[in-house]
Amino acid sequence: MKSFKEMLADQTAEVEEYRSVARRITEKYLTTQQAVLGVLLTGSVARGDAREGTYGLYIDISIVVEKRNDINLTEIFGPSIEPYIPKHCIMVDDARIAFEIVTMTELNGIRSTFESVIFAKQESIILFDRSGLLAEWKKSCFILSDDDIRNRALQQYFRFDYLTCDYRIEKWKHRGAWVQMAQNGNEALECYCNFLYCINGWFIPRKDWLVYLTYDLQEKIPNHNNRINDLYSVQATEQGVERRNEKFREIEAWMKEYCLRKKWIS
Repeated sequence: MKSFKEMLADQTAEVEEYRSVARRITEKYLTTQQAVLGVLLTGSVARGDAREGTYGLYIDISIVVEKRNDINLTEIFGPSIEPYIPKHCIMVDDARIAFEIVTMTELNGIRSTFESVIFAKQESIILFDRSGLLAEWKKSCFILSDDDIRNRALQQYFRFDYLTCDYRIEKWKHRGAWVQMAQNGNEALECYCNFLYCINGWFIPRKDWLVYLTYDLQEKIPNHNNRINDLYSVQATEQGVERRNEKFREIEAWMKEYCLRKKWIS
């Protein structure tokens, strides 16, 4: 399996073409709108893994304004062609574009929302910045202090420990609830992945990227890739759950040792 970095390298030319389309559309339609404070490229094109597949591709663009009603996208681009998508979708210059309107106040408060939303905006690319507000926002809004890293990591560690501790396992084992135990294990795995993002100074991405991006993280348990493959291949049976619980003990020991080494716990 290719790493995320390898995948990005393979798609450089394709992604750059999509980015050039976004820049042209921004210049042609949005920079002349005085209410537009800035424009952000987001989603797969900003991240670098965009591809034109069987179901097409939308280039995601966020239009930054002071107030949401400062701009009317229907007046500029016509009605949305995708009424069931919560963005204003159009076809322009033979490209599919999905616009969202966001206020500067919302961007400045991004750290109070979900981690996946923070991650998505952190990876955005500035296409237009009328007075430098977006550059300052990108520079200052995504800083993680040592306390931030510690507190976020411990939250994931304690949840992992709760889900995989002997008391919790014994309770469900007594009931023969192997499917529930498998589900608890799936959540524990998410906590482990989240822990890795936290200790590496990342925000936590959406779940559809949660495992894949861990392969490129610097700090992780030895033999992480193979462990992940084994742990996600569990059968919801007594034998399968028991084998995974043994592996969870190894991960918990590693996480605990990491926290002790950092003097986050004693």
